[in-house]
Amino acid sequence: AQCLVGSEMCIRDRINMLGKTIIQSGAPDRMYHIMHDGITLVTAFFPIGRGEWTGKAQRSDDKYFKYFQHWARIHNDLVVYTTPENAERIRQIRLSFGRTNTQVYIVNDLEDIDKSMYTLMHDVGKHYPKYSLFPDKPEVSNPIYDFVMYTKFWCLAQASTVAATNKIAWIDFGFDHGGEYYKDNQWFDRTWNYTRPNGKVALFQIRELPSDPIFDCIRRTETYIQGNCIELDTDYAQQFYVDVRNQYEHLLRCGLLDDDQIILLMCHYEKPDIYCCLPSRWFSMLDEYRDDKKTGMHSDLLPEFFIISRRRRWYWTKHCLKFLKQEFNHLVRRYPL
Repeated sequence: AQCLVGSEMCIRDRINMLGKTIIQSGAPDRMYHIMHDGITLVTAFFPIGRGEWTGKAQRSDDKYFKYFQHWARIHNDLVVYTTPENAERIRQIRLSFGRTNTQVYIVNDLEDIDKSMYTLMHDVGKHYPKYSLFPDKPEVSNPIYDFVMYTKFWCLAQASTVAATNKIAWIDFGFDHGGEYYKDNQWFDRTWNYTRPNGKVALFQIRELPSDPIFDCIRRTETYIQGNCIELDTDYAQQFYVDVRNQYEHLLRCGLLDDDQIILLMCHYEKPDIYCCLPSRWFSMLDEYRDDKKTGMHSDLLPEFFIISRRRRWYWTKHCLKFLKQEFNHLVRRYPL
């Protein structure tokens, strides 16, 4: 217990220290003693060269800004963390919609957010991919991508010290991918607020939770909880960062690497009374969970196991056979026949 408390204190010290050393604000920091009911949105843009990737994960910085512009008219207070060269561009997009309630903070060196976590992810990333069913996915093969996913929880902890509302919510910079769910960007010309039914953190679940061990879910890179939006009590944000960091460390010390979505599932498993899971579709939470919505109907969860179309069955069979061969070769090396 002593060690755990010490760990949490170190994490909180890191939050406070970094707020002074690597963050520079375009507006003065504020700490509100009396918070009003509402949600402060928190996002970040840290370019990691995705425009040079190949496949479905490829997205240029300009595409990300196009995605951001799609939802940036939303009325909520917004706190943004980014690199020096992108700060003014973000401010101008918000101002183009008449939104002056934006705080943009500059992060000069991403690694400084948590050097030990950055190093640990890279160390595990050297060996883990060959054990995954999808070794080429970014969450398996790219520790920098995973570290950027990790930083969202640090951003929430930082933002909780300047928020004027009793709730905050993470929202991805590329939320909704430019109109995947909200076809008309005028939908965002509103203030989003939501009263959570229970717990301190709302997680938006898209599939029935798994019945198999976490390590097997990680090897399959399956998603049960969305990471693009998370809503929580402002006064829980720093403890949320502690919870998340502990789960990341559990995972990495076991030699496994994944992004934030599996970490959120692990948080729910450890503290189900704190982490409330709400059924949703991809990106639907702002629409389905809002106080001004008249109906209480919500999306049905997808089944725990994939239903594969006939067209993809041959591809999936080949993929599984390839993985079985890989596993067989690994076992033979470990336990020679």
